[in-house]
Amino acid sequence: MTVDSIDDAVAAAADLEMARVPEPAVRHAQRVIADTVAAAGATSPEITALVALDERNGLVTPAGRAGPGHTATVLPAPGRRTHPEHAAFLNATAGTALELDEGMRPTGHPAVQVVPAALAVAEHLHASGTDLLRSVIAGYEVSSRLFRAFRLRQGVHPHGHLGAVGAAVAVALLDGTDPVAAARIAATGPVLAMWQPCYEGATARNAFTGHAAASGVRATAMAQAGYTGSAGALEEAFGRVAGEIADGSELSRPLDYGGLGITRNYFKVHSACALTHCAIEAALALGTVRADAVREVRVDTVSVNLKIDRQPAANDLSGRFSLPYAVATALLVGDSGVDAFRHRPEVAELARKVTVRADAGFDARWPEAAPARVTVRTDGGTVTAVVDNPRGHHTRPLGAEEHREKFVSLLGDSPTSRAWWDRLTELSAVPDCADLFARVER
Repeated sequence: MTVDSIDDAVAAAADLEMARVPEPAVRHAQRVIADTVAAAGATSPEITALVALDERNGLVTPAGRAGPGHTATVLPAPGRRTHPEHAAFLNATAGTALELDEGMRPTGHPAVQVVPAALAVAEHLHASGTDLLRSVIAGYEVSSRLFRAFRLRQGVHPHGHLGAVGAAVAVALLDGTDPVAAARIAATGPVLAMWQPCYEGATARNAFTGHAAASGVRATAMAQAGYTGSAGALEEAFGRVAGEIADGSELSRPLDYGGLGITRNYFKVHSACALTHCAIEAALALGTVRADAVREVRVDTVSVNLKIDRQPAANDLSGRFSLPYAVATALLVGDSGVDAFRHRPEVAELARKVTVRADAGFDARWPEAAPARVTVRTDGGTVTAVVDNPRGHHTRPLGAEEHREKFVSLLGDSPTSRAWWDRLTELSAVPDCADLFARVER
């Protein structure tokens, strides 16, 4: 991989023409944006408290008394506004708390970093919905190519770095900054995110994506101010230090309108790390069990999932990053939603009966598939189920109504949330993004 190929990837995405994007891809990109808004709008105790602290300190203000430059919506508190850079931070941080943010293979989460940055700036600039769509598709394209070009080393989490570069490209396309210059600046100071905080359940890890999204907004301001970024920092950081080059050609190939990165993603319907999803669905297919009747639970899956073969700490987030705990939750609770992953001692006890191993045949199918086989041996016999890809993966897409149900379940089924869904999934018809999150009175 050469230095020029990184710039070429940004330049190719920045030349994207909406008139050439197929209509199904436009509809899909609108759902990516809506899905990310729903994940960011779902509150957690930490983000609620942080927004309240920021309001006391004047960083966040009520919409009716918005402070200078406070033009962007705080999605976990939609009656509040803040500066676009801070909105990007808060919204992207909120978007990972429940592990319901979309992603792609091999193992990246572009939208939760690209979309909050682009949305905040689109509101600030009164950009059209079409302009927002173009910026998100292009920013996602850059990040998705980077995730395919590099393979992160064991222990390095995919949040906080390559997503920031895509965020910078998206913002640059909205505010007129040179996208290559902005991308280089974002690449010069990446957040080095690690898996260990996820295992411990350290909720500060949610801010990995917040820092990346904010970096995308700040990068364009720095470029306009005359700062310059490093042409080789990204290759050094993720081609040598924190990863290795897997396929440098991903960064130099022409833009393929029939295979845009954003169309090859997955949406989450299970409130846990994506590496658990096939095993969760296989376990759910077997039905609920009595914990005292279970003698053994075995999970055969792809090698990449072994990084979450660990018993959890006694908190919700850690449980979302434990494959044994996720399978035990599905078997004992019979659900995989937000409430299902409240830490339960009885689930933790069943999780200790779960063993995980890699299957060479499954590995040969990665990353197009991520199979998992769950086998449960009880006093009454042995049952097993296999899932190749979970619901929400682009090979098993969600229907429009199913996706809408996820949206309103996270934001609450109200006239306002339903209006947001309609606006976000018809962005091409929105003349001014500053009106996207207007509330609807009953």
